[in-house]
Amino acid sequence: MADALKIVFQIIHKTPFWVWVVLVILIKRGTALTVESPVSLKRACIMPAIFIVWGLNTIIYQFGNPNVLLNFYVVSLIPGFFLSYLLYKNQSFYIKNGLLMQEGSIIPLIVMMLNFLIKYFLNVVLATRPILYNDFRFNIFYGCICGFTIGLFFGGIFKTMQVKKQLSVHK
Repeated sequence: MADALKIVFQIIHKTPFWVWVVLVILIKRGTALTVESPVSLKRACIMPAIFIVWGLNTIIYQFGNPNVLLNFYVVSLIPGFFLSYLLYKNQSFYIKNGLLMQEGSIIPLIVMMLNFLIKYFLNVVLATRPILYNDFRFNIFYGCICGFTIGLFFGGIFKTMQVKKQLSVHK
């Protein structure tokens, strides 16, 4: 038991400070979206951008098979996008005081935390077993998982863009 706690504390201690900052931002942003709020496509793109940069930086500079990994990353975006679009299918939007508003939902918080936890876990695994950077099967696995989770962001953003276009036509 003590050895397991030692490993957990070591992982937490060796995690860069910026990762904890990203976690706090994700929790704040995700919690804010659990209640009715105005829609901002710019703000909606911030979290995916952070995760894309984080993932691509790791893929390009650390993996042994970045081109293969990137192919699986891009292909895996598609099912993530469709799953997310289905999750957001019933999200309600409306106009209030000239602003596009969305009803509160736990889905964005879940998507953000899922992305964070998966990326964090995969990076912990890589930090403890760096040989996996050159393992072809792990490269494929990493690409698929990271692409899928990034795709989860874009289904919701696409749904928001569709609604924004529809509601602006009817003004």
